Amino acid sequence: MELLANTVSIGFAMQRSNRLAKSCNGQIPSDQYALAKTLVEMDFSAVSDLFSQNETSSPTVLWKPSIFDVSHPIIKSFFEFMRAENRVTQFLDKGEIADLKNQSFEPWMMVLEPVSDCSDFRYLYYGSEIAAMFGRDLTNHHTSEIGGYISEFFIALYSAVFIRNQSVFSVHVPPQGIFATVWRRLIFPLVDEVRQTRMLVAINVPDNELRAGLEALPDPALVTQKDGILMYANASARRFFGEPTLPRQHISEYCDMDIELPADADNFFRTETSTISQTIGSRNQVLVHFELRTSATVFRGTTYIIVQLKPS
Repeated sequence: MELLANTVSIGFAMQRSNRLAKSCNGQIPSDQYALAKTLVEMDFSAVSDLFSQNETSSPTVLWKPSIFDVSHPIIKSFFEFMRAENRVTQFLDKGEIADLKNQSFEPWMMVLEPVSDCSDFRYLYYGSEIAAMFGRDLTNHHTSEIGGYISEFFIALYSAVFIRNQSVFSVHVPPQGIFATVWRRLIFPLVDEVRQTRMLVAINVPDNELRAGLEALPDPALVTQKDGILMYANASARRFFGEPTLPRQHISEYCDMDIELPADADNFFRTETSTISQTIGSRNQVLVHFELRTSATVFRGTTYIIVQLKPS
């Protein structure tokens, strides 16, 4: 039934296809519009080819999802907020953004607006949990800055939401170098007083089988690349050392202490379970002694170093 409803809605969406250009006061670049148009028409072959050319699996794109299509509790919470019974329409007025920031899903929330010709989108708000997993805070930055085929897909998908004026749910595997297995996002239009889409709000939740265990640790835990560049800091680390300075920085710079890492991470993974050492750092100008437990793991074919810091 949902598929039938989506199919019927294509005709209406295409009748409104000029709305995007109108709302952006210009014309979308032809190459970007071509990809967005295929998403509007629910022809996903072009997107599948884009991902295939970059040696990764095709994303899932589902227009007008139901509550049964979004199993993740954070995404469900967002869905229920947007579909609350006291809302007159399925859209959230852009003036109600403040309400969103007071919700439990706020750390996974993004708010975006298009540039004048819809060739790009600017992040007005970028949740702290998204930044922690992605490795960058994109607030006041643009989607194009992500780079590569992923930003091409994102820009096309965001543009398609403007054209269809409908919510969409997507699931995709991120490129190598992102400390996540899969990203799930649910996007809703934000409209003005005449129900013209002006901005987008999205919940963007990464799945990572390692993240849950790291978040459960009471002490700081850090994940780095082989060269020591910080990939992830759990909540305890962010409370202790603060938010990482972005773009990515070295673990020693982040912790403001010398942390010695294995010279050969791959060999360390094969031959060692973990090592324990001692170091001294500071917090609020007070010296703190740490016990460092260093181990290695392979995630999505890449070796990472995990450093746990226990104050002693």
